[in-house]
Amino acid sequence: MRQVAFTEVFSPLFRGFLSRMYADYMEETKSPFATTDNYAAYVVDNFKFLVRKFNKQNGNEEWNIK
Repeated sequence: MRQVAFTEVFSPLFRGFLSRMYADYMEETKSPFATTDNYAAYVVDNFKFLVRKFNKQNGNEEWNIK
């Protein structure tokens, strides 16, 4: 990924996106025997995926090119 792909990482829009993605993750893994990551671990483990998805959703998919 190019460095420009990370330009929106500190925006309030990205924080809102992360919250929605984490809420979706918690909803998808909701079962009595599921083990889930906390918010920080989820973001760290899936950071590149989340940045790519955020850029694609906001029309900046060309930033994701290696």
